[in-house]
Amino acid sequence: MKAKTICVALGLSWALCSAAFAQGGRAAPEELRRQVERRFEVVVVRDGLVLRADGPGRGARGARTVEVSGGTIIVDGAPATGAELRDTLGADADLVLQLSYLDVATQRALFTEAGRGVAPGPERPAAQPDLEPPDRREGARNRQASERIRIGGSVRVESDELIRGDVVAVGGSARVFGEVRGDVAAIGGVVELGPTAIVRGDVTVVGGTLRRDPGARIEGETHEIGIGAIDMSDWRFSMPSLAALWWGWTLSAVYSLVASIVRVSVLCLLAALVMLVARDYVERVSARAAAEPFKAGAIGFLAQVLFIPILVVVILLLVVTIIGIPLLVLVPFAILGLGIFGLIGFTAVGYHLGRLLTARLGWTDAGPFAATIAGILLVVSPVLVARLIGIGGGVLYPMTVGLGLVGVIVEYVAWTVGFGAVALARFGRPAAN
Repeated sequence: MKAKTICVALGLSWALCSAAFAQGGRAAPEELRRQVERRFEVVVVRDGLVLRADGPGRGARGARTVEVSGGTIIVDGAPATGAELRDTLGADADLVLQLSYLDVATQRALFTEAGRGVAPGPERPAAQPDLEPPDRREGARNRQASERIRIGGSVRVESDELIRGDVVAVGGSARVFGEVRGDVAAIGGVVELGPTAIVRGDVTVVGGTLRRDPGARIEGETHEIGIGAIDMSDWRFSMPSLAALWWGWTLSAVYSLVASIVRVSVLCLLAALVMLVARDYVERVSARAAAEPFKAGAIGFLAQVLFIPILVVVILLLVVTIIGIPLLVLVPFAILGLGIFGLIGFTAVGYHLGRLLTARLGWTDAGPFAATIAGILLVVSPVLVARLIGIGGGVLYPMTVGLGLVGVIVEYVAWTVGFGAVALARFGRPAAN
């Protein structure tokens, strides 16, 4: 009898302990569910759970979605270890880890009414969650970068790349097959989004087109700014009339004549200024040009050929030597000085030709200024006559071209001989009388 009583007592104790243990086991998952729902918005999917951490007062730093499928944890589309999970979620990582210890069926049942033992209400259509589970097609993003900007070229983001900033291509195309957490923009090119492309920001195309695969995902807005199509269906080629051609040619010829007159006027004014300031020197240069025209021309031509190479060498030497760097400011003044020497030489040639012309015409009372201007007009006269004849156009065109070519050659020879004469007058021996 006593043994029977002891057995009954032990049986009752075991039953009470089992009930208490069962109640305690159910309480732990319920508490876990409440804590998770306070910190995340939970969406039950086929493979487990998706936790959204971007609601007000929810989640932690650096993560938007966390997918828990059995023992697998995926944060923003990339598998995460326990250490990475703690770095991303902080204190909330423990809740996610506890969920990962459960199997998929238990995870789903924990956040459904049937799994919590609540009697189901009247059947109603299931609400479509506004969150899709992360697309696993892109896999892990092994390579990461802050941003990618290219000017004058194209940008490409591979499927295993994650760009935390923006992707911009100016004068090229932007091709995205990975994930971009910022914006994607292309100016003057194409934006191409592959099947595994994810763009968290906006997509902007200026002067190009957007090529988007159906599997690509854009979470922001799309902006396409392009030029309209050019419709040439109504365009017809029409031959301009002879009157229109003649009028256009005449206007062009008049403009060329006016431009030449202005240039010659400025040249005469500068030559007169040179005569006023340095008449004696101009006369010496004029005499040297008249005495040795071929030698002066050869020296002037050689100076023109060697000018650019010598200038480049001098600049490089000044740049290489530390002491010579401040002297670079003198290079423009040196070029200006050579231009002044050329103007003096051209004035001297014009002065000599003007004296010959006035003597030939019997203008004995012509002064040095008048002689200089007359000589310059004589040098540029072929160009002026060509511009004047060019107004007529038509059959006069060959004559215009011929005279213009002669005028260019004559003026070039005058400048070249004058520059060489300045060099001879400055560095050469006095000319023999």
